[in-house]
Amino acid sequence: MPPVIAFIGKPDSGKTTLLEKLIPELRGRGYRIGTIKHHVHAFEMDKPGKDTWRHKQAGANTVALSSPTGLGIIRDVAGDLTIEELVGRYYGDIDLVIAEGYKRLSLPKIEVFRSAQHEAPLPDRDDTWVAMVSDTDGVTDLPCFGLEDVAGLADFLEERFITPFPKQKTSLLVNGQPVYLNAFVESFLRQAITGMTCSLKGCQDPREIIITIRQDPQE
Repeated sequence: MPPVIAFIGKPDSGKTTLLEKLIPELRGRGYRIGTIKHHVHAFEMDKPGKDTWRHKQAGANTVALSSPTGLGIIRDVAGDLTIEELVGRYYGDIDLVIAEGYKRLSLPKIEVFRSAQHEAPLPDRDDTWVAMVSDTDGVTDLPCFGLEDVAGLADFLEERFITPFPKQKTSLLVNGQPVYLNAFVESFLRQAITGMTCSLKGCQDPREIIITIRQDPQE
């Protein structure tokens, strides 16, 4: 899986505003960036009255809006998907996944703190905190970046999280959970599946291969 970093902070600390500046900086360096915004309430994204909204209201379990420049999918889920499930399923071609929220998970975290908005940073800091972004000095002994020091923050993420974790060419997901593949297994699976696929008519030059196998326990 690509590395995941969580940006956390109290309400109105400027997390989204910071990410609006950070994402273009990382994109400008040639990296593919994914984001996840965690929301604890019922899902609401589609606009009432739109065709896709009407499809969903009619009872469709999955609704897709496809265009030449983008793809949006709304899908029913039985519960809140884990970070591992989300990243494993949908972010395989991404260099860095930035999550906004997930304070309670054991993800590496960067806290955004503005003294103009709050008296103190978040309490109960633990060893998952790796850096701070703040408008004041002396709030932490961790690496600390100014609210406008987007280049410095991007350098930190590049050195600490992107460069040390090159993307694997093969990923395996079982029951929604990513499975670690050592170099031998990864190479074996990739070569075996690629060789089999290339032998099929019209599949001589595969750029990406996706195989989904569903086992029905009642069969």
